[in-house]
Amino acid sequence: MAAYQKTTKKTTSRKNPRRKVSAALSATGRSSAKKRLSQKEQLLKRKRQVRRIWFLIGLFILAAGGFIFYLVFSGISNSGGLTQSVLQYEDQVKKYCKEYDISEYSDVILAMMQQESAGKGTDVMQCSESPFNTQYPNEPGSIADVDYSIQVGVETFAYCLEEAQCTSVNDMDKLKLALQEYNFGNAYATWAAENYGGYSPENAQEYSEKMKAQLGWTTYGDPEYVPHVLRYYKK
Repeated sequence: MAAYQKTTKKTTSRKNPRRKVSAALSATGRSSAKKRLSQKEQLLKRKRQVRRIWFLIGLFILAAGGFIFYLVFSGISNSGGLTQSVLQYEDQVKKYCKEYDISEYSDVILAMMQQESAGKGTDVMQCSESPFNTQYPNEPGSIADVDYSIQVGVETFAYCLEEAQCTSVNDMDKLKLALQEYNFGNAYATWAAENYGGYSPENAQEYSEKMKAQLGWTTYGDPEYVPHVLRYYKK
């Protein structure tokens, strides 16, 4: 019995270290596996975070692009570039064009309004200085009634058409002369017709310089008024 016990003790003594080593190796393996799994999970988590960030960046860029597009093109209603702030007065323009017998020029008047004020303010036709303005001082921006500004503007342009001897909206040479007359006044149409046979960009510039010297002003009108208006006018 004693020998058996001794043998048993020795056997037990030899087996315990192996179990401990095996258990230690098993624990190390599990720890390593857990570590590898944890690293993989972290990598997947990081990838999801990166995808989420890029998705949010994409949404931001899309939203910013849409906002910029809105700022640039909001209110643009046609290829001529007339804004809603001008088109809201289309019926009034047509009414006064009919009253002054120049109905076919209503789109020209709208293009002029776009250039003059973009439909903002009360003197939308910028015609306070016109001699046809008899209700307000003949000073820049004095007209305080949009409807009256349109009426005076249309009446003034009807006069300019007569001065330029323009009888058709299709007569572009005479129409250009009338447009520059609206901007310059002071018998520009007569001067240009007598000296050059009509409007040209060069004589518009010359007339502006002539009037600046005569009046002692640093600026006089817009020598490029014709192309500035016609960019908004589409037949």
